[in-house]
Amino acid sequence: MAHVLDVARHILERQGPVTTLKLQKLVYYVQAWASAQDAPLISDTVKAWAQGPVVPALFQQHKGRRQISAADMTAHGRGLTDRDRAHIDSVLAYYGAMPSAYLKELTHFERPWKEARARGEHLGHASPTITVDALRSFYRGRTPEELEADFQMTVAHEVMDQHKQCLARLAL
Repeated sequence: MAHVLDVARHILERQGPVTTLKLQKLVYYVQAWASAQDAPLISDTVKAWAQGPVVPALFQQHKGRRQISAADMTAHGRGLTDRDRAHIDSVLAYYGAMPSAYLKELTHFERPWKEARARGEHLGHASPTITVDALRSFYRGRTPEELEADFQMTVAHEVMDQHKQCLARLAL
């Protein structure tokens, strides 16, 4: 398996400097889609923190920074295979241009983070784990496009519900 710092460095080499929040979400989606398609790419644990999925080992590297670049990230472990790089690049092709706040909301909408947070609150854990099984179960057989469409439809319905009276007046 790849080391999370090698994955992060590759992301930063492709994306350029990003916020630490965005880096965490991109690493999460790399792990999520790898788990769904085959096997997890990294062995590190993913936690369901309040700001969304976080890999603590990566957090220790960028702790205290708002933005991070490839130069800030030390290479670690055995490196990445061509297959690893191709997988990361395919995730970046979809999620890479999305703003960090949007990625945060998207991960909060999806079941693996929500269920881990709920389980953690029930058990009194501030940092519950998002398991590989949860990732595999949720993402397998789906596409990023389908999941984003579900998210956007849910947001649209929420906005419509919030403005139901105003929309009714406009319809007159």
